[in-house]
Amino acid sequence: MIKLIYFDFPFWRIDILRLCLAYGDVKYSLKKISRERFLKKKRDGNLQFPFGQLPVMVINEKMFGQTSAIARYCAIKSKLYNFNPEKSLVIDQVLDWSNDITIRIAPSIREKNKQKKIKLRKKFVKNDLILWFGFLEKLLKNSSKQKLFFTGNFSLADITAWRVIHWFCSGKLDHIDSDFLKKFKKLHEFYFKISNYKNLKNLKEFQEII
Repeated sequence: MIKLIYFDFPFWRIDILRLCLAYGDVKYSLKKISRERFLKKKRDGNLQFPFGQLPVMVINEKMFGQTSAIARYCAIKSKLYNFNPEKSLVIDQVLDWSNDITIRIAPSIREKNKQKKIKLRKKFVKNDLILWFGFLEKLLKNSSKQKLFFTGNFSLADITAWRVIHWFCSGKLDHIDSDFLKKFKKLHEFYFKISNYKNLKNLKEFQEII
């Protein structure tokens, strides 16, 4: 059985793995670790995770790291990856987009000083939010004829894009208007269609996110 390890809070990096595996009816377990325990292990030099970060995946007692690599593995196991060279490029671009936009908003999440935090978040909104969601919409338009699934068939790309969009539209990110997605007609339509995609929305993992 596949074992996933992540922090004790929801986030897209772990959710896309769980959604893929659940969609493909692949058995897995999830071990949660508190950030405090993780940081203590790191300080004490007892952190055994590859690359010193989460999530990680354990298969046959071997541990693997890096979100994108693990996500591709889970998608392959669940038949949610595509080995057509151009379509695999589309899926990988969505994964990389998710990492890129997360890296860009991260400073405003990690900052402890309230005033600096607000300043960083407003800078992100001004310089990155619309720009990077514009990139994603353009990718959807260019790669999908029906503008529903990124590769024409439901895949890891759709799960990943949906989960990250949901994060940004959740209202949980201060100083980000939860209605900003309306500026992107095709992405807005995509988000609500995937939110109501029967094969996904019936999963326990999906319902826990919503």
